[in-house]
Amino acid sequence: MTSHDAPDSAPSTPQGTFARVLAGFVGWLRRHRWLIVIAVAALWIRLHWNLEVHPIGDYIGSDMRGYNSRADQFIADPDLAREYHAFFPYGTHYLIALLKVIFGKDNFPAIAAVYAVMGTLVVVFSTIIAGQVSKRRWVPPAVGLLLAFYYPLISLGGYMLSEIPMAVFATLGTIHLLKLVESGKSRHAWAMGLCVSIATAIRPQILLSIALFGLAWLVYRKTAFARVKFRHLLYAGLPLALVLAYSSWRVEHHTGRRGLISENGTFNQVFGHCHTKMITAKGKSTIKFGPPPLIQLHRRATTHPNSWIKLDPAIAPELNFKGYIADKEVLKGYLRTCWEKKGLVGQAKYTAINAILLVAYNTMWPDSGRGKWRETAKWWGKQHLYFLTAPMLLGMLTIFRRKTAGRHGILAIHLWALLLTAALFFGDARLRCPYDPFIVILAFEVYAFAGAWLWLRARRLLGRG
Repeated sequence: MTSHDAPDSAPSTPQGTFARVLAGFVGWLRRHRWLIVIAVAALWIRLHWNLEVHPIGDYIGSDMRGYNSRADQFIADPDLAREYHAFFPYGTHYLIALLKVIFGKDNFPAIAAVYAVMGTLVVVFSTIIAGQVSKRRWVPPAVGLLLAFYYPLISLGGYMLSEIPMAVFATLGTIHLLKLVESGKSRHAWAMGLCVSIATAIRPQILLSIALFGLAWLVYRKTAFARVKFRHLLYAGLPLALVLAYSSWRVEHHTGRRGLISENGTFNQVFGHCHTKMITAKGKSTIKFGPPPLIQLHRRATTHPNSWIKLDPAIAPELNFKGYIADKEVLKGYLRTCWEKKGLVGQAKYTAINAILLVAYNTMWPDSGRGKWRETAKWWGKQHLYFLTAPMLLGMLTIFRRKTAGRHGILAIHLWALLLTAALFFGDARLRCPYDPFIVILAFEVYAFAGAWLWLRARRLLGRG
């Protein structure tokens, strides 16, 4: 008789394949159950807010009107040179223009839905980041649940502004940077570079995070960042270089002058180093701007005249000149005068106040100008000050420890960049908001560390007793 070896496995059947696929899907759902719950909750809240409670189309004024009008003008004639289009970074109005082309020029509900999706992605990406940096299983769900209901991010997502789009690419880029630090795989360098390039076109302040990471890499390239090689920096830098090259060409196309991304950098420095609340330029048309936190600080000077935290203009509360709003000769003249009048000590005080304005003494705009939402924004601002500021400051120190530099330190780099942005320009709760996910993650980690330390101390004391 001839014996035959039994087959190693039973032949595949449609039923068996389906069972394996189903089991894999169920396993995926089980592993990611918290992320799914958080994503659904965040999306439902933001869709309800953007479409029912706070429709984006009903809040098109000030900055929102500017983004909307520049998007319409860009659609009408993308090649036409418009000087004022180079004053602001272009990423947001390009995004809005794209949405208008896809969904219709005045289809604001569609734009609102896209902003809701972007806000949800910020929450999801932040939850993933928390899982990358924390060794505690409860931290990612806790971070995600808090951010799903976190009013400042919900609020800004209800306006056509740049903060939520910037936060999407900042958080996604951070995911890839953390993966690059952990694995050293080149694809994460390319992905990170693409993300920060898009974020740069939206809000160029992300360049400070890039610069600070470069400095940190020089320090930790043989330790915490050992897997990040110089070639990875080149890979990440290529898409950024292309975006900067296009941005520079765009500024010259619109103005005939050389520039990098936009022309409002020196203009914003005047606010931070002169502490004026309004600048008006009278040229072909009258253009005026006033940062809401400095306007609120000016009001505080009338109610708290003896307070150290108040607007103390180097020249005057309002500056007026004839010419174009981005006239660097005029603006640099203001800066020289303000430095001469205030000196190093006075400018140091301005810098300190600018930093404090990130977390206190101002209510986040645009809600600050709307009575219906002002008190809600004010309450959330106080909670941030009371519960997140101290752990944020402690979390920022993680970049200085080799053990934490490759995880928590990556988030700390963003916060040091935020602080530097406030020092160069001015502080603002709205300016801080795209960084709030990093602040929340570090705060949870600091609280968890403090709780574990106290628990161990209590056990030792009880054991001795």
